[in-house]
Amino acid sequence: MTSTDPFDALEAVIRSRRGGDAKASYVAALFEKGRPKIAQKVGEEAVEAAIAAVQGDRGALKGEAADLIFHLIVLLVDAGLRLDDVRAELVRREGLSGLVEKASRAAPPPPSVVPEPAPAATGPLPLGHDEAAATAAPLRPEGEKPGSPRPLPPATGGF
Repeated sequence: MTSTDPFDALEAVIRSRRGGDAKASYVAALFEKGRPKIAQKVGEEAVEAAIAAVQGDRGALKGEAADLIFHLIVLLVDAGLRLDDVRAELVRREGLSGLVEKASRAAPPPPSVVPEPAPAATGPLPLGHDEAAATAAPLRPEGEKPGSPRPLPPATGGF
């Protein structure tokens, strides 16, 4: 069956080039690079389309939108989806308020809470102690009293 819908025709071409020669086909090269690269291209094209829209450049927006749709279809194919799956989702949402539809989606889990480190001690520490005293080796040999003079290590011949 030959479709006259340009999106269906584009999807068919993209599917036919999957697994092809990456040196001869941009689409095959994208599939070879993998989903992260394909997703990156979708993001780049979306940003370029948004910039063209904000700048009021209709010609650039038209071209960037085509690039975005092209790369999005590559991503859909890579993910095992079809344009018909997207069409079915749009039909499912038809007649729903956008706010109601968005609220019906499962909320993402809250980010995990990372405990904050204990606040650093304020003011000078007593001689012979440091901030990591609980886990660090003692600064003075056992039995030596704080404040008593300590001998310097022997000289070893300079720097």
